[in-house]
Amino acid sequence: MANIVVIAHRVPYPPNKGEKLRTFHQLEHLQKKGHRLEVLVPCESSEDEFLAKQLAEHLNIKVSTFRLAPTIIRRLRALVSGRSISEVNFYSKDLAKALKEDVHNVDVVYCTASSLAPYVFSQQLDLSHRCLMDFMDVDSDKWAQFANSASFPLRYIYRRESKLVQKLERDVLQKFDASFVIAHEEKALMQRLFKHTDTLHVLANGIDKSLFFPPIEKPKQDDQRFHFFFAGVMDYKPNVDAVLWFTENCWPSIRQSIPNAHFTVAGMNPTSSIQQLSNQEGIEVTGFVNDIKPFFDRADVFVAPFLIARGVQNKVLQAMACAIPVLSTSRGLEGIAYEDGTHAISANTKEDFIDKALTFAKNKELRERIGQAALALINQTYTWESVLPPLYEQIAHEQKAKY
Repeated sequence: MANIVVIAHRVPYPPNKGEKLRTFHQLEHLQKKGHRLEVLVPCESSEDEFLAKQLAEHLNIKVSTFRLAPTIIRRLRALVSGRSISEVNFYSKDLAKALKEDVHNVDVVYCTASSLAPYVFSQQLDLSHRCLMDFMDVDSDKWAQFANSASFPLRYIYRRESKLVQKLERDVLQKFDASFVIAHEEKALMQRLFKHTDTLHVLANGIDKSLFFPPIEKPKQDDQRFHFFFAGVMDYKPNVDAVLWFTENCWPSIRQSIPNAHFTVAGMNPTSSIQQLSNQEGIEVTGFVNDIKPFFDRADVFVAPFLIARGVQNKVLQAMACAIPVLSTSRGLEGIAYEDGTHAISANTKEDFIDKALTFAKNKELRERIGQAALALINQTYTWESVLPPLYEQIAHEQKAKY
């Protein structure tokens, strides 16, 4: 079994959002396979330190936290140094020192974001250490998408970030032993952007079937409302833009045709623009909820109207695992091995989105057929046990090389 140091850019606990749940489940399965794990993570608050302790207790592994400088200082350092905000935002000298002191006892160093690559580069690790990177998404392209939809000065900041993160991605592909992205679409994009992609592999996300599954019986609604649903962290720009686009362009027509239509937006940290949606007829904004499952259980249709996206939308996989039919833009379904009209329905204009939302609402048989096909796809393709072998193989490669 390998001694693995995982450098995580955020405490991967609780597993309640995309980047956290991906790393958490990887740690959980590596620990079950008998690997010796230590997690090093930069943190901003005492809450992060508390969550790190919970993670350590939950998985019975060592988790060390390192306090970061105030946000404004980190951002100024990035601008002055000519480095990306992403890498400076997660850089701690104390974490780098701890890695240097501990690295002699380590077989594998595994980073959970390209922004963490400087920790490895600064150590100049020799060939006895295998260095792995989980890009998850092509972050440089996501920053480019942000730039295309922003105005000055954010457009300049986002373009700068895209350029510098792309340089990091290129360096990782050249210097790390192996790297992962979440979907074949991400791999294809990197192959278009970079020359050195021979060590790049697809490592998909899975679904925890003990948390996301169809209800035994659909909850009875006293008011007989038809429930559209969206879930996500609601201060994250792609989520905010998706919900605002849907409510501004589609919701009035949907409500006009379906007076009992109800749209629930569930997720922590809603921005003021999202909170204000509660003032509209038929829209509910919950903010943080302790248990998201009841909201999935009552949903009739999950909407994913993404204008900006990279990688795989875990919320879409979760809806599919609950046998909820998904109506999404093509961007919201990227990276998922779905067939349009079978496992989900896509729409990319407001007219098409409205039309297909109304079709779903009027056709129960269609909703049930798409929901069951989606569930079958999840059970066949997206369990954690079925998606993690690429990671296991790269760690086994190290063991074979060493022994």
